[in-house]
Amino acid sequence: MTEQSQIYLADTYAYEADTEIIGVDASSARVRIALARNIFHPQGGGQPHDRGTVADTEVTPCKDAASGWVWLTLPADAEWPAGRPAEGVTVHSRIDPGLRRLHAALHTAGHLVDALARPHGFQHTGNNHFPGQARIEYAVGGAEFDKDELAAALTTGLDKAVAEALPVTAGEQNGRRTITIEGLATEFCGGTHVTDLGLLTDVAVRSVKVKSGRLRIGYTAEHAERAI
Repeated sequence: MTEQSQIYLADTYAYEADTEIIGVDASSARVRIALARNIFHPQGGGQPHDRGTVADTEVTPCKDAASGWVWLTLPADAEWPAGRPAEGVTVHSRIDPGLRRLHAALHTAGHLVDALARPHGFQHTGNNHFPGQARIEYAVGGAEFDKDELAAALTTGLDKAVAEALPVTAGEQNGRRTITIEGLATEFCGGTHVTDLGLLTDVAVRSVKVKSGRLRIGYTAEHAERAI
């Protein structure tokens, strides 16, 4: 089977690529294509999918669990250049740079919040890195804490880590991709991330709530305006 290179995993800031179509899946319900060099992040791991175009046609990415390929679905009313997509044709793909940077900032900030919260004795149960909804969830168990004190401790930790511009690097363990915030944490992750915490701005704890034995730490983050 032809290999598909997942560029989004290697380079968060790869916004455009000229690449070959290696798969076309057409039916009466939809048309979708696969590219040799894929820059689109599909929704997963709490991170929303990228938005962008192929040959100036809007597409929606989705990962196929069986093959590992990311397929790009065209709108039902799409007008494709020269009739319809075909394997072997080279096309230009592009994602929304601002949205990619925001998603990367929120995902990295989520890892940072989690790295600072876990030492308090909470068990991580879930996360959401969507704009306006970002939060990390924990099972409280028998841990006792004051919500205001926890928020203050997290805020101090966030400010310190961002000020130190700690490096954020990708690696691999047991065949799975990892993301490491230097000196704080290493987690399995298939999302996009900033290359160092100095690229984060407006990182803050939005809320600390406990309901039915679940702790929800809401947070905000933006990508700094540094040229990348």
